[in-house]
Amino acid sequence: MWDGERITSRQIAYVLEKFAERQGVRTKSTHKMRKTYASNLNANGVPLDCIREMLGHSNLSTTLEYIYNPLTEKETYDLITKAL
Repeated sequence: MWDGERITSRQIAYVLEKFAERQGVRTKSTHKMRKTYASNLNANGVPLDCIREMLGHSNLSTTLEYIYNPLTEKETYDLITKAL
């Protein structure tokens, strides 16, 4: 809240851009930051349903789209097939 009003996503992005600029690093979009956050949680063993809740998604399929998968499509398919 800013003077009793909600902060917009653009205001958050602006603050992040300015901070990155001062630190001399490239800035990422807030969307990419959410994807990185979700992927890091997943890579560290946090259950998918917990990640879904943290991101505020109602459907797990939406959360799965946020998580980076370093495997090829065939490797992913083979892994799922073995699990079943």
